[in-house]
Amino acid sequence: MQTIDAQIQNALHQTSPEAAMRDVKHVVAKELQSLDPKTEIKATDYFNHTFIPDFVLTWGSGNQRPTRDIYLRFSVDAPLIRRDLKSLHEESPAFIAISDGARPSGSDPESLAYQYDDCLLSSTAALEAIAREDSQTPVTQMLKASLLQGGKGYLIGNSAAEVQRAVSHADAALLRLDGPEVSASVRSMNDYLSPAFSSRIERVMQVMWVSQGGDAERFPGTHETAAALSSGELTQILPFLLSLEDVANNDFWRNLGENLSIGHLQELEHWRGSMNLNLLVNANLDRITARGAAVDQIQPDLFDDLDGPPYWEVVDFHLHLRCGAVDFKFVDDRRKISHRKEMGIAPRWFEIEPRLDRYGIEGIEFTSPGSKTRIRSSTTEGLRESMDMQALSEALGEFARVMAVELRWPRSLHNIDIDFDGSAVESVGVALSPHILSYVGLDLLRQASPETLREFQKFVTVGGRFSWWNDKGGRLGTVPEQS
Repeated sequence: MQTIDAQIQNALHQTSPEAAMRDVKHVVAKELQSLDPKTEIKATDYFNHTFIPDFVLTWGSGNQRPTRDIYLRFSVDAPLIRRDLKSLHEESPAFIAISDGARPSGSDPESLAYQYDDCLLSSTAALEAIAREDSQTPVTQMLKASLLQGGKGYLIGNSAAEVQRAVSHADAALLRLDGPEVSASVRSMNDYLSPAFSSRIERVMQVMWVSQGGDAERFPGTHETAAALSSGELTQILPFLLSLEDVANNDFWRNLGENLSIGHLQELEHWRGSMNLNLLVNANLDRITARGAAVDQIQPDLFDDLDGPPYWEVVDFHLHLRCGAVDFKFVDDRRKISHRKEMGIAPRWFEIEPRLDRYGIEGIEFTSPGSKTRIRSSTTEGLRESMDMQALSEALGEFARVMAVELRWPRSLHNIDIDFDGSAVESVGVALSPHILSYVGLDLLRQASPETLREFQKFVTVGGRFSWWNDKGGRLGTVPEQS
């Protein structure tokens, strides 16, 4: 395969200036994309222009998306680069050389780059060498992606080799807990990435270090070491990590989410289902809690796979769980679902009684022709111990409908209110983990099959490593037995 410099030279030697400009930009755009596949690249109609960029790069989602202008130059060692930096530095652009011309005498681009600290001077050859390094962990992916968004300084020659070494060695160094090599990677980040990016990656490196059994206090970094990411750090780092290629390391997501809450997930605003989001949520289900969930049967579109596995997503600032055609929207305030327009289907008693046998019944609200009644247990043992359920069943009659039921999660002190009429599941008292609310919603509101319930359990237990159904403290209880 031809090097990028060879491809650029072939493009430049075409007879048509328009074709040459188009092909050069195509080659460079592919190279930029290989560094960060999540980058949105927009080419302008100009080439090597004095003050109009060749590309505008954009990241993320929402209204306040970061951007960076990219200017292509035949050389960033030419005296003209001084003029470019002086007139364009306020927007912190990147200038990328598309040829390896010799440095003119008297030119000192490294010193210039130091004066204009937020700008990046590099070359297609230097970026190509870095882009070709394999990305095995979030650290190397973040390093490569950050070069476009937060790279600074003169990244050519020895400096580019330093960054390339950091990208190629950081993974193995963290796995081996190799302090000197990790320290060298941290120094390279601080030298050639803006502080916002270098500190972000260093914190992720700390998480990786601890995930491998390293002592947090012995991490060879430049920032104050903390065992867990703070709430503010999670807010900043999560979008970056979730947008990376799949990071199939449960321990990493577990260590990352020590302070994770549903609020951090809500701040993602809109985030489509992905492997990384599934791993993050499932690895921290004992830390994420919700007050309730609206449960809806959705109309699938042409591309929905109703037989596919469940997945988490964030829609309109709410954490959602999709399980087949059932959608759960979790809330941190019960009032957000107390006046839902969607109407559920209130079942008859005999339709749900076998399923309720798996739980402790604390109260029931039902309606029959001409009356509406709510019964609550008068003892701590629940209705089954304080009332003749057979007599209650007969008293309800065949036309009675169950509007709501309050149940006790087995082997716990937690009550859950099932609103059949409003198709919602709500915690009573303390907030509960989303997977507990989801299980009850699938079981009672949607009357899911035993196979569906088992598949759901398998999904949220992360391959059996994090079995939140029966934590040692008994706080969440155990999953009810399937009959």
